[in-house]
Amino acid sequence: MLSLVLLAVAALLLYTFATRLIALRKNIAMAKESGLPYIVVPVYLYWRPWMIVSNMVIPLLEKLPVALQPAWKSSIVLEQSWTYLTTQFDHAPTRTYLTVAPGGIICWAGNAEAISQITTRRNDFPKPTQIYKSLDIYGKNIVTLEGPLWRRHRKVTSPPFSEKNNHLVFAESVYQAQSMAKDWTRPEEGAVRSLSTAAHDCMRLSLHIISRAGFGVRLLWPGIETDSKDTQLPPDSGHALTYTDALEGLLHNILFVVALPPALLRFLPFKRTKATYQCFLEWKKYMIEMREKKKIEVSAGADTAGMDLMGALVKSAGYGSDASIGKGQDDYLTDDEILGNAFVFILAGHETTANTIHFSLLFLAMELAEQRKLQKDLDSIFHGRNPSEWDYDQDIPRLFGGMTGAVLNETLRLIPPVINIPKSTITWQNIEIDGKQYKVPPKTYVTLCTAAVHRDPKYWPAGPPLPLDQAWHPTSNRDNDLNEFRPSRWLLADDHNKDSSMPGADNNKDAESVGVNTAPDTAETLFKPRKGAYLPFSDGYRSCIGRRFAQVEVLAVLAVLLSEYSVELAVDDYASDKEVAAMPEPEKKKVWTKAKQDARDKLRTKMGTIITIQLRAGHYVGFRLVRRGTERFNFVD
Repeated sequence: MLSLVLLAVAALLLYTFATRLIALRKNIAMAKESGLPYIVVPVYLYWRPWMIVSNMVIPLLEKLPVALQPAWKSSIVLEQSWTYLTTQFDHAPTRTYLTVAPGGIICWAGNAEAISQITTRRNDFPKPTQIYKSLDIYGKNIVTLEGPLWRRHRKVTSPPFSEKNNHLVFAESVYQAQSMAKDWTRPEEGAVRSLSTAAHDCMRLSLHIISRAGFGVRLLWPGIETDSKDTQLPPDSGHALTYTDALEGLLHNILFVVALPPALLRFLPFKRTKATYQCFLEWKKYMIEMREKKKIEVSAGADTAGMDLMGALVKSAGYGSDASIGKGQDDYLTDDEILGNAFVFILAGHETTANTIHFSLLFLAMELAEQRKLQKDLDSIFHGRNPSEWDYDQDIPRLFGGMTGAVLNETLRLIPPVINIPKSTITWQNIEIDGKQYKVPPKTYVTLCTAAVHRDPKYWPAGPPLPLDQAWHPTSNRDNDLNEFRPSRWLLADDHNKDSSMPGADNNKDAESVGVNTAPDTAETLFKPRKGAYLPFSDGYRSCIGRRFAQVEVLAVLAVLLSEYSVELAVDDYASDKEVAAMPEPEKKKVWTKAKQDARDKLRTKMGTIITIQLRAGHYVGFRLVRRGTERFNFVD
């Protein structure tokens, strides 16, 4: 009996080895036919078992003597696009190459010419929607669909992302940024404090803004009082949690929600999973209540121009006096699809924007010369006006086309929210690079490597590098400054924001028919990267629907904070406030330089991807918000 079992196991292993060898030979043959450079690797990067054990295996390989480390090691690191940046493409003159494994082929695209073709030809390079199916927890939505279904969702969900709604985004961003600044500085306590919760606070800030502009619910910071009628929803008799607690709990534990079926969450014997399940149910109840309330408003003929996201989604479901004109049943969203889209908009919209605000502040704290340029520019725009007097139509174009827009663009260039934008192929697809034809094999997982193309000196204004001992990355971009935060590289002239205006869309009727905003990502007064070289919001038809929403939010928040305050690195690990106050300038610069180097190291080595790339849990860079004129550090050389 035992011998039969051993024989069966041996046969199974032999069969597995043979089938994998056959698959590998087939994939190598297709890679050769493609004409693209390729690397053969023993394991498919996105094979689930490998994704689980890779963080244990890679460190073991790195402990081997360099001579014994396999050449393909760097090609099976899950976050290789962040770990290796431009050096990922050193072996590939096309800056686009393949990794070939028994489980499949991955195409790594780091060339702007190739990326532009891939994002433009959406039918040839569709989104691999199977990897997003876990986001269907409340219903089908714009993120998880392709083809005609995606077109329908894109068309009916785009109206609320309008200029009229952006006025509300701007106003709420100003209001919430003032509340966050008050919480960060706590003037009533009379002492400046170092912040260790800034990343979390930026998440809360962005969540509050999208709740107001997207769902008509104003959320308040702790300790902030208001008599406004559109404040936080009450935890009435039908709810066990407040709206805020339900939503924050859901988003904080989002990996549990997307990885595990709700029924399993409910019955797992862990406090955190049970709490997550309760948040999942409670937020759904709130969304259903909002949906039903909006149905009544829209059916009664309420003005829907510039309506918040939930109102627009409800109207798209066929409610309202004019909703059915010229439409068939297939043009409508179902009730579940309304909830599904509401969920993905708040999930995607709050985290990406929050991270950009957080990283912008960190970079400004590290690069004081750039911070002073930003503050000077803000002074020239607002001339001391109170934020309550700011005007969207007058001020946003000047922010977008000036140093504030340059800070936003440079932060997104260095740390794009998604470092690997996924695409795929179904059949052979031709692409042209530098005048030569190549083919991407069928059933290939295509990765657009944003962090690498954003640092390619072929496409960007670059200056000389820092000394080797100060370089941000050990191997990438050693002959230029494209790893450094230099917003000034975006400025084309000294009078950049004098006549700024928001860029208009090009004349693409097909794109307009599905609500795709084809306006450039950057202002006309700033440097304009070539197509395919800058894609923090992706590009083409599948570009981010909330792009302008996010840009307006970040611009407004940075303007509020930096017009009145300065942001500086905390040096608590090296000296107390009393010690810093007694230090001569050279000693101050030493402790500040230590804090800056620590921040650089963390932004380089302590980052990880959950939904978007961010500092991993347990790692943070401390900084302070101080009133302008009271800065302890002012090194601008």
